[in-house]
Amino acid sequence: MEVKSTVEEAVGDARKVRGFWEKLFGSEATKPVAQAKRKKDAYVAVDETKVMTGIVEQLTTFFRLQDQLAALLREEELKSKTVYDPNANLMEASLKRIVAQDQMAALEVEIREVMVYGAPKEMGALYSRAFETRDIIAAEQEQAWLKEKSRQRYKLWQMREKQRNFQAKSAYLIVTFIFLLYLWAWLLLLNRWGKT
Repeated sequence: MEVKSTVEEAVGDARKVRGFWEKLFGSEATKPVAQAKRKKDAYVAVDETKVMTGIVEQLTTFFRLQDQLAALLREEELKSKTVYDPNANLMEASLKRIVAQDQMAALEVEIREVMVYGAPKEMGALYSRAFETRDIIAAEQEQAWLKEKSRQRYKLWQMREKQRNFQAKSAYLIVTFIFLLYLWAWLLLLNRWGKT
């Protein structure tokens, strides 16, 4: 049910993005030139920054929901691999997963078409630039993740080294104490033996 509701949210947002796009650019781009000349008097100033901000917000919402859906699918896959459910209906789970994956793929195609064909010329190649930048950010995030893992391994190694050093020093202290106790006992024994 969660997958279905998340898919429905993503579909709704994709439709909102398409509708938003069509409201802003679709209807004006398809009108003949003669109608554009007639409506020259009724020109309405459009703040390009607001338009682009609106588009970016809608796309961000869509991609956030897409990521949530992908995370939910990964969670379901992990759950099916790790948790045994004797009452699980395997066909139902399989069909839900397939439907969610198909809808995700269809949404990706739909949003790509809207971004490529419905984008105004002012925005340029929005889809290709966005995905190129996403790949760059993904590589940067991978490097940051590797650095963080390295840092964590180094901290863990330092903690283990401190623990080993503490254990070694404790062992040396105990051995020294036992040796001094043994030496004191020998000296005490020699002192008594020498007095007799």
